[in-house]
Amino acid sequence: MKKYIGVAWIALLALPFAGMAEEAKGTNVAWKSSVSLGATYKSGNTEKSLFTMNLKGDRYAEKSDWLSSLYGEHGKTEGDQTEGQLRGQSDYRYKFGSKNFFGGVFGEGYYDVIKGIRTRLKLGPNIGYYFINKDTMKLDASFGVNAVYERTATTEENFAEYRAALNYLWEFSKMGSYYLNLEYTANVEDTDDGNGLLVTGVKSKLSEQLAVFIEVRDEYDNTPPVVVTGPPVEYANHADVTVVAGLTYDF
Repeated sequence: MKKYIGVAWIALLALPFAGMAEEAKGTNVAWKSSVSLGATYKSGNTEKSLFTMNLKGDRYAEKSDWLSSLYGEHGKTEGDQTEGQLRGQSDYRYKFGSKNFFGGVFGEGYYDVIKGIRTRLKLGPNIGYYFINKDTMKLDASFGVNAVYERTATTEENFAEYRAALNYLWEFSKMGSYYLNLEYTANVEDTDDGNGLLVTGVKSKLSEQLAVFIEVRDEYDNTPPVVVTGPPVEYANHADVTVVAGLTYDF
């Protein structure tokens, strides 16, 4: 299962290159790519540091859209690693009907050294609808089912999960924008075993390509893990909130 999901996920990452052929033919294809770097640091009674990186590449065309991101973070508290995560997502959408409806494939690769998640691969079909689909504002919702392979510090398993997602983007001026991404997943056989992710933030341009941003990320786990690598830690909190400020460079 791991092998097949991994191969299919790599294939999904290659899908946007098909759009280059459309672009070469003069088809209306829009690319939006950026890299964001954020950091926080605290010294005194407690010394903490957190560094984040987020690569985004979105491709919008008349017949299909492709959205992707690669987010990573690394943090230390009093010299011990307390943050360490890598999450890559890829969402290919083929439009049909009124072109507000879409069907496609979603894939995700996830790694978290603190929670002991060594590998988590997801792949599955989804359907969705654009409630708003303009250049300056987009709002969509989607639902799908994923095949999941997960290997932690103590277990290895395959299972299926439900996934629901909501995405909102508002470019309220030439210099500023707001975004909100919500998703929730639940094990098909045990819906009490669920995870949520909220990402919201604002971005203000300093120039045509450089901008500052402030972002809030809230990762929710209905059944937080209690066995992790590194220092012994018991996760009693269901929510893990991160606030980061930094710079974004738009390609």
